[in-house]
Amino acid sequence: MTDQTARPRTDSSSSPASSAHAARANARWRTRVTICVVALAVLGLLPVLLTEARLLPIHDLVGATIPDVFYLDHAAQGLLMGHAPYAAGFLAAPDGKLQFIYPPLSLLLTFPPLLFGRLYTVGFSLEVLLLVVAGLLLLDHGARRSGLGFPLALIVALFLAAIGPLLVTRVDALQGLLLAGAALALRGRRQALAVALVAIAVLIKETALVAAVPLVAWLIWAGPGRSWAQRLGSALRVLGIGLLAPLVLVVVFLVWSGGGLVGSSLASLSRGIEIESVPATIAALLRPLFPLTTYVGKLGSDQIRGQELGVLAVSVAVAGLVALVWGSVHLARERRRPATALAFAIAISLASTPVLSPQYLLALLPPLAVAAVTEAGPRRRLQLLLGGLLLALLTQVEFPYVFDSVASLGAAGTWLVAVRNLVLVMVAVLLVLPSREPLPAAGEAVAPVPA
Repeated sequence: MTDQTARPRTDSSSSPASSAHAARANARWRTRVTICVVALAVLGLLPVLLTEARLLPIHDLVGATIPDVFYLDHAAQGLLMGHAPYAAGFLAAPDGKLQFIYPPLSLLLTFPPLLFGRLYTVGFSLEVLLLVVAGLLLLDHGARRSGLGFPLALIVALFLAAIGPLLVTRVDALQGLLLAGAALALRGRRQALAVALVAIAVLIKETALVAAVPLVAWLIWAGPGRSWAQRLGSALRVLGIGLLAPLVLVVVFLVWSGGGLVGSSLASLSRGIEIESVPATIAALLRPLFPLTTYVGKLGSDQIRGQELGVLAVSVAVAGLVALVWGSVHLARERRRPATALAFAIAISLASTPVLSPQYLLALLPPLAVAAVTEAGPRRRLQLLLGGLLLALLTQVEFPYVFDSVASLGAAGTWLVAVRNLVLVMVAVLLVLPSREPLPAAGEAVAPVPA
């Protein structure tokens, strides 16, 4: 059985009439998806922009997504006042006693919205939105260069719009777009570019560091050379080229902060088990076997504690680490699915980490779209795309709309997060699960509608 959607038709039955019919069908398909993107963007982003512009009260349904932007505002104010970044007292009041935990590129992104004065949050959201649109345009350009007939950037836009207000009140979408670009670069054998893009994503948030595992595995197992030493040497050269500029930025901030950047990078390691993580969901569903209490951690996240919960969290994390390494090496040795390897690494890390906040899904959705569009047969592609859309929509409902129920371990919130996390695990499994369908070859055009 051949993959009819993976290859343009070349047989004699492909008449001008059938080609015109396919073109019209594709145009209608793209129009419908575009309408969905616009509708989801208006429904998800307009309320938060109106709230930030103070036309709606801060205590409305989407107001819970905005406080993190205030935190970034205080970082920008601290930078403007000449405070050493990452040092004690860097943040402006009233957050002067808090530690700034975002990497250097995120810190630099906090500065331009100061031009909006008292409407800093509006400026920040517009800045993120502008950068997201620019990233989508670049992703579309890269997809066209790769010969993709499938509208990849449109699918990524659909995923991002479906996650709602988080898109413009966090920086994670920029991270996801960089990782999607890295996935395309690996498919196009532009390995140094892929390394640079992953490094830049890490300099936005450290959560992208897990992408280094499949990246290094790909450089070694799919790199040029017959012997292990040749492949390792080639991988080291590519890493050196790709990491040069990001390392310069790290050194500048390391010196400027007097070493404070190191402490900031390690701060997240002291977090507890967040209430939306898979271990917390398992424990919540097993009550009263797991007596649980909730509390707010020192970094402001809702966390959970209970007897034997630590053992459960460690077990899930270890299983995830083993799966991450095995899956990365396995997919690299296939030498056919680098985008799938990147998406799998992010998905399995989110499914196994004790620290899972809703915005982290923004780092997964763009590379997931790349993997589905470029490296999956028709059935698997549909499963992954539906899984990604469901992940985004469930996450938007969970935060901010029913988060009070989530934070209080209410039945509605607990079951909603459980379903979302189940979909996350299923997506991770689908990414690494063997498929009987023929896979599209590198650079092969993929059409959304059979010709």
